[in-house]
Parts: sequence; C-alpha cells; structure tokens
Amino acid sequence: MSLYEQIQLLYDNKLFTNISALAPMILSAVDHNTELLSPVNTAQTMVYLADSFLHQKEFAKAEIYYRKSLELRKTLSKQRGLGNSITKELSAETDIRYQMHVCHLSLKQPVQALLVLQGIPAKLRSVKVNMALGKLYILNGLERPAISAFKEVIRECPLALEAIQSLIKLGISYSELERLIFNGSPPAHLDWLVQWIHGQCHLQACEYLKASAVFSQLREASVLKDDVTNLVSHGTTLFLAGDYANALQPLQRAHKLDPLSLKGMDILAVILASEKRTAELEALALKLINVSDTSCEPWIAMGYHYLLSRKLTRALYLAHKSCTCSSASVEPLILKGKVLQELKKYPEAVTHYREGLQAAPHRFEIYRGIVHCYLALQRTREATTIAASCLHDIGNSPRTFTLYASVLLKDPGTASKGRIFLERALAVDPAYTPGVFILIDAYEQAGQRSKAIELLTKQINQQPTNKLHHILGDLLFKNGDQEKAMENYTAALMLEPNNVKTIEAINRLENALVAKLENHHLELEADDIPDSDEEPTIEDADIDPMWADMNLDQFR
Repeated sequence: MSLYEQIQLLYDNKLFTNISALAPMILSAVDHNTELLSPVNTAQTMVYLADSFLHQKEFAKAEIYYRKSLELRKTLSKQRGLGNSITKELSAETDIRYQMHVCHLSLKQPVQALLVLQGIPAKLRSVKVNMALGKLYILNGLERPAISAFKEVIRECPLALEAIQSLIKLGISYSELERLIFNGSPPAHLDWLVQWIHGQCHLQACEYLKASAVFSQLREASVLKDDVTNLVSHGTTLFLAGDYANALQPLQRAHKLDPLSLKGMDILAVILASEKRTAELEALALKLINVSDTSCEPWIAMGYHYLLSRKLTRALYLAHKSCTCSSASVEPLILKGKVLQELKKYPEAVTHYREGLQAAPHRFEIYRGIVHCYLALQRTREATTIAASCLHDIGNSPRTFTLYASVLLKDPGTASKGRIFLERALAVDPAYTPGVFILIDAYEQAGQRSKAIELLTKQINQQPTNKLHHILGDLLFKNGDQEKAMENYTAALMLEPNNVKTIEAINRLENALVAKLENHHLELEADDIPDSDEEPTIEDADIDPMWADMNLDQFR
C-alpha cells in the first residue's frame, strides 16, 4: 500500500487527528523528495489535512492548506496532460472554496469568506453555495445580490424555509413568494405552510395583530397545534407587540416540547427578566448552556440573570460574550446596552443601542434605552428627537405614546402636552399600566389630585393590584381621607399579604390615627377645665389643712 493510500485510509476512517500528525511530515518530506507523492496526490493530501484541521476547529491552519491546495491545483491545470487527472483525483474546487469560507467565518472574516465564494463561477454554484452567499451578502450589507442568491436557492429547493424567511426580511412580497415557491398555485395539502408564510410576512411588516391572529389560528385548528416553530413565531410576535404576559406561554410551551431548541429562548429570557423571575431565568440559562456554549441564547439568559442579581460586571462580560457568538441577532446588543446603562456608562450604552437600531429599527426597547440614557445625560433635546422617531417609525401605540410623553413631562413647558399623549395611550389601551402610573404622577405634579384618584379608582375596578390600591391609599391620605386610605391599604395587603411597603403604610396611618385621637382627647380635657378669672381659695384647693395658715403670697 502506497503512502498516499495510507493517508486515504486514515481519511476514510475519519482518523483526523492521525492525519494532522502524519500529513505535515509527509508534505515536508515531499519538499525534499518529490517522488514520495505525485503533484496531484500532494494537492489532495493538503485537502485531507485541511479537512482534518477544520474538524478539530483549527480554522487558521485549515484555511492555509486549502489555499495551498488551490494554488497547486492552479499550477497543475496549466500543465498539459494533467487536466483529466485533476478532475478525477482532486476534490472539486467548489467544495474546497466552500470549506475555506467556513474557516473565514469561524475566524470572523466575513469579507474574505464572501470573496472566496464569489470566486466560484455562477454556473458552478451549488444550492449550499448560493445559500451561504445570500447570508454573506446580508452580513456585508448587500441586499440586492442577497435576494438573487436566495431566489436561486428556492428555484432548486422551493421549501427552503430559511431562504424564504430571508427573502421576507429583505422585503419580498407574499405574491412574489407564491409565484416563486408554488408557481402561483399552492397545493391544498400545504395550506398550513401557506398560512405560516402569510404570518411571517405580517410579522416582518410589523403587523403584529394580524400575525398573531395567523399563528394563533394555526395553534388552534391545524396540524401545527404543538409545532415548536409556530409556537416561537407566535411568542415572538406577541413580544414585539409589547404583550409580554401573553408571549410567555407559547415560548415556555415551545421550550417544554423541545428543551434542546435554542430558537426564541433569548426572547423568553428577556420576558422572564422583565417579570423578575430570577429562579426561572437561572434554570433556563443553565439548561441552555448544556445545549450549546457557542450560541448567544445561553449567554443572554445568564446575562439577564446576573443583571437582575445586580452583579453588573459579570453581566457585562456575558453580554459581550453573547455579542461575539452572534452577529445576526440584535438581542446581545440590547442586553449590553442595558448593562452599560445600569453601570451609568450612558455614552457607551447609546453606542450599542444605536448599533442595534441599525439592524432592528422596529424594536421599541432600543428607542426606550436611548431615551433613558439621554435623559440621564440631561440631553433632553436628543431624547425628544429619539422618542419622536420611535412614534414615527413604530407607529401609534400605548408604548410609543407613553415614551414620548415621559420626555415631554420633563419640561414644564411641554408637560400639558405630555399628559395629552398619556391620555391618548390609555384611550388605546386602558389597561396599559406604565402609562397609568406616569399619568397619575403627572396629574399629581400638576395639582390635579382628584383626576389621579378618579383614574386609579377606574383602574382598580378593571384590574385590582397591590400597587394600584397602595398608590390610591397614599393619595387619599394626602387628601385627608384617612378612612378610605385605610380601606385601600387593607385591600392592597389582601392582594399581597407580605408586601413590606404596604405594611409600613398601614403602620404609619395607624400611628397618625392614634396621634389624632390623643390630640382629640387632650382638647376635650382642656375644655373640661373651669374657665374662671378668680384665684382659687384654700377651701377650693385639695391641700393639707396644715398649710392653711401660711402666707400664700410667698409662693406666687
């Protein structure tokens, strides 16, 4: 068995570590004795060695040997009589270039990865090459060639869902997709897939209510009732619409059905963090890290856990790690922005938020983060501009109205306008609690306490909570209505029996009532004292008779 056949035997048996030990020695020996391997076998040995390094994640070494192989191949192709031998014995150039692009991507070199794949003639590009090219075009900000690449993928593989979703994100309409995927007439047995694509189109257009209706219908009355992909789509839609409470259930259901899936788990982590469910968030993070430590979702979950625990330095490290794991997701940038914001590093936080805004201009959380940073820096004008952009780009909603109003309220000159926007927010959604609390505070600052009490009473009738009852109790106490204040504090305590702030409020009110009652008794006692200008006589005084003969003037 020849030396080259020995290398082939190792490769066929996937003994990559053995190849990475033997092949460099053989290639070094060939430099001094060309008879050990033929030029064609030398080029292929380089490919085998590069594949072995790639398998061991030594990407830089792998890329070097792929490149050397291509250079030797180019030299050999110019020699007469070797054309057929190269075609038969060497790996296809397309495959080698694809592997090189994998190495460049792993080394965070997207431009080099793109150039390597573009070196493949268009007629020789396989489906996987076109798919990779589409992703790289997006990564490098080239949308038009990305659309062309993904369309080539769908022409050969009509149900390539990742390519379909990429085209939707690039603005391709459903009607064009329908022509491309189904030749204009979707088959009846794929009606569920047609609906799901419709939902994705609504989601990309930020038509969250329509998208949610589609995904909800697929959950209730189709073959996708317990499909993880559809559950994640539904949860993501509700999350982007700001409905965190309802987004939680489908995402938790998806995680329960497929604990090994990472899709959408970064959003689940964000929701758990917003609800301050620290224990659940930590459990989720630990499960996700066991699934993969190279994806961003586990580090995002753990980062939010440390953020809630106020271990900000650790949270910042994990946020940075999540950024290095994924360049496609915007969640790592939002997390890092939040951590920097908590560390009071506002300019750095704005930088990360703005980077996220370029990738996801529809994300409300980014606008809110930038606004809060500018307000902390006392740059009210910039905060107003960003809040107005949020209103324009995302559209009228309780969240955008409230964000804009919160900035207007900072300036006494625009405070009345801010109250108007808050009232608009509650007209759209009367149960939007962030708007409720800000408007209550705005009413009180404007001296309109009766309006605040009226709004609170209305909210309590719709959705009684500890906080609402507590605030109403505070306002009634300030108004001097201590009896009704006590009623609301008691109602608040019934909803949350261990709420320390409510217990303290009740104690303060009871002390105030006791003090008031004591003052009342003192006033009554004072009224019972005889009101006379006459000086008391000895007969009137309750004293010992032995003092009766003494001259009292000396004591006056």
